[in-house]
Amino acid sequence: MTNPVTTPADFWNPKFDTREYIFGKTPNTFLTAVIPPAQSGQTAYAPADGEGRNGVYLAQIGYDVTSVDIAEKAVEKARLLAADKGVEINATVGDIMGAPPAEFDVVIVSFMHFRPDDHKRFVDHLIAALKPGGLLAIEGYSLDQLPLQSGGPKSEDMLYTRQKLADDFQALHITLLQDTRRTLSEGNRHQGEAATIQLVARKAITA
Repeated sequence: MTNPVTTPADFWNPKFDTREYIFGKTPNTFLTAVIPPAQSGQTAYAPADGEGRNGVYLAQIGYDVTSVDIAEKAVEKARLLAADKGVEINATVGDIMGAPPAEFDVVIVSFMHFRPDDHKRFVDHLIAALKPGGLLAIEGYSLDQLPLQSGGPKSEDMLYTRQKLADDFQALHITLLQDTRRTLSEGNRHQGEAATIQLVARKAITA
């Protein structure tokens, strides 16, 4: 008899409990295009970083990286990937819905989707995690993803629209907010044509 799924960790740990990196080992290509190499001492935060592909990439371009995920099995693989790539990341098991562990120069999100109540908490978490002047980059599935088979939830209230993200991050200076159609090749979970929304924004520098 299988154990009941009662928490997000219960849902994700069995999926990550394989030697295969189910979302691949290479970073999200949108993030690689918009995140600049780190200047000395800059920090980056990868909440819900899964098996670490994006957090490890940020370390490779010079950031001091904090990578957090709810699933212990994912975090174990993130640490192994960092070691394999010859970099260090602070990969920890944790709930990303509370207060962020610090303020960071860069915060990234790759295909994270929540029910409306949790989504609002996640947005607040992301904004709080940014230093003044900090950079936020997000890619997620749009409503146009529903008929496609390249990944993502099949519930409309968990998908993004440009207006939704514009409203969510109106406190930031949004420099990019666009719909895209592109081909994903990210492990066996994200393969094929995808409809996504991409956002880049900065937190204001306070006087």
